[in-house]
Amino acid sequence: MNASSATLNPEDTRALLAAALHEVHGADAEIETWTAGPLSKRGKRRVVRYDLHARVAGAPHVQRYQWVGKFYERDEDAHAIATILRELAATGCGARGGFVVPTVVAYDAPRCLLLLTYESGESVTKAIARDAPRVLAVIGRALAVLHAAPVSPDGIRGPAAVLGDVRRRIADLCARFPAEAASLRDLLIRLERRAPPAPATPSFLHGDLGLVQLLWNAGRIVVLDFDDCTRGDPALDLGNLLTQLRRLTLRKPGKLPDFTSLRRGILAAYQACARHDPGLANRVAWYEQTALVGKIHSLTFDRTRHPEAEAIRRRQAEAMRLLTCEHASITSF
Repeated sequence: MNASSATLNPEDTRALLAAALHEVHGADAEIETWTAGPLSKRGKRRVVRYDLHARVAGAPHVQRYQWVGKFYERDEDAHAIATILRELAATGCGARGGFVVPTVVAYDAPRCLLLLTYESGESVTKAIARDAPRVLAVIGRALAVLHAAPVSPDGIRGPAAVLGDVRRRIADLCARFPAEAASLRDLLIRLERRAPPAPATPSFLHGDLGLVQLLWNAGRIVVLDFDDCTRGDPALDLGNLLTQLRRLTLRKPGKLPDFTSLRRGILAAYQACARHDPGLANRVAWYEQTALVGKIHSLTFDRTRHPEAEAIRRRQAEAMRLLTCEHASITSF
C-alpha cells in the first residue's frame, strides 16, 4: 500500500505528531489531546487536518496547534515541496508582499508526508464581493512579489508545452462539438501565431493558481498548494487566475463586479509592484485563452471529480456556455 492511500492508525498518528512537536518545541513538549480528520476532497493527494492540545516548556497554559498533513505518492515530491516552502520563507517575500504561505512543521520521508501549519481564512471570492478594490490590490501585489522570489523549482512550463496541451484538447473538443469545430481550429491558428517567446529569465510560478488556492485573512492573502510550482512566464499564473474569475462571473452573475473591472484591477496592481514589463498584458491574454480551452475541456470530459449523472450534465452545459457565450467566447481572441 502506498503512502497516499494508507491510513495511519491512532498509535502511529500520535507518534508522528509527538515527534513533530518535539522537533519544534523540544523533547519536553507533550501532547494532551489530538484529533484528525480529512481537510479537503479536492486534489490528487490525501490531506488531513490535525488539531492538537499540548504542553510546551515556557508556556503556562495548554497550547493549541493546527497542522495539515499532505501525503504524497513519492518521497521526492514531498521533499521538493518542503524545500520550496522553506526557501520561500527564508526570502521574507511574504512579509514584503502581504501574503502568507504554509510553514513546514515536519517532513516524514518514510510516509512521504509533509506536515504544514494550517492557514485559515475566508473565501477570496467573498472578500472580493465585499471590497473588490482593496482585495484585488492585495492579490496583485502578492503575486508580483511571489513571482520575484529567488526560488528555482525543477522544471519550466513554457508556451511550447502549453500549446501542445491546447492542440490535444482542441482536437477532442472539435470531435465533441462539431458545430464549433471551425471556430476552435481558427482559435488554434491564432494561438500558434501569437504564441509568446519563452522568458529569458523564468520566474517562480505557483503553477496551478486559482481561487481555491487563495484565502483572505485580515488584509493578507493566504496562498496554498504549491504542488505544481514551476518556472516560467508570470503571465501563466495570471492567465489561470483571471480565467477562473471569468468563469465565476458567468456562473453567478451579480455575485462579483463585472469581469472587465476585476481583470483591470488585478493587472494594474500587479504591474504597479512588478518590474517593468510592457508585453505582459498581451501575454496574459494569450494564457487566458489557453486556460479557457483547458477549462472547457475538463468540464466536458472529466467524470472523476463529480461522477453523478446530474453533475456531469451541469458541467457539460457549462462547457457549452463557455464555448458560445458572447462575453466569454474563446473565438474573441
